[in-house]
Amino acid sequence: MSLRGEHIGELALRRHRSGEAVAGERAAIAAHTSACSDCRARLVAFDDEQRRFEQAISFDRFAAGVERAARGPRRRGRSVPVVALVAPMLAVAAAIALTVSFRPRAPENRIKGGAGMTVRIAGATGQRDARGSGAEPLARGDRLRVGYAAGDHRYVLALSVDDLGAVTPLYPESGSSLPVADGAPSATRYLPDSVELTGAGLERVVVVLSDEPIEVEAARRAARAAFDRADGDVTHLSPLGLAGEEFSRIFAKP
Repeated sequence: MSLRGEHIGELALRRHRSGEAVAGERAAIAAHTSACSDCRARLVAFDDEQRRFEQAISFDRFAAGVERAARGPRRRGRSVPVVALVAPMLAVAAAIALTVSFRPRAPENRIKGGAGMTVRIAGATGQRDARGSGAEPLARGDRLRVGYAAGDHRYVLALSVDDLGAVTPLYPESGSSLPVADGAPSATRYLPDSVELTGAGLERVVVVLSDEPIEVEAARRAARAAFDRADGDVTHLSPLGLAGEEFSRIFAKP
C-alpha cells in the first residue's frame, strides 16, 4: 500500500473508495482512516470532486475528449486500455470516471447462484449494453466497460481473443486473477479500466469467475488453445477449461 509520509497514498485511497482495493488493503485503509482525520477528509473530498465533475462535464463530452486525446496509430487485433491524459482537468476526470461513468444495469446471462457478465459500451452516440448473443457492432472509438456479478465466486479474470488468435489479458494484465470487489453476490461490479478494441474483425471478451486464483498466463494459453480448436472462429470458441465459470461477449470491430 502506497503511503504519503504517514498517510495513505492517493491511488490507494481512490481504489478503496471505488471498491477495487484487495481485502488486506481495505482493512488497513479502514483502520487508518478511522483514526486519521486527514485521510478521512481526503476521502470526503473525492466524493465532492466526483459531484463537481458530474455537474461540469457530461459523460458524452468526457468520452469524446478521451477519444480525441487517445487517437493515434491503431494496431490490428489488440485491446488496449484508454489511459491518455492531456490536461490536469482531464487527468482528474479520468481518475474518477473509470468507476462511475457507466451507470449500472442488470448483468445478462445470469445463471443459478447469481454469477454473470455485462458489457457497457460508450461512444459518440451515447451508452448501451452489449447484446447477449451474436456479435455487437462497434463504431470507431467506442469504449467498453466490463462488468460482472460474482455470485458465490471470489476471484475474477478477464481477457480477449481476436480473430487473428491474439490473446490479450485485460484484468489483471499479469499475475493471477484478483479478488472480486465487495458487494452482494448478484450486484454488478465493473472492472476498473475502460477498454478500446482496436483493429478490425471479431473479438471475444471472456470473464472467468473462480473460487481460487487463476494464473493469467495459464488463462492466456487456454484461450489460445480454444482458438486453435475452433479453427480460428471466435464465434465458436469452446470453454477455456479453467476452474471457474466463464461468460463472454463477441464484438464486431469497424
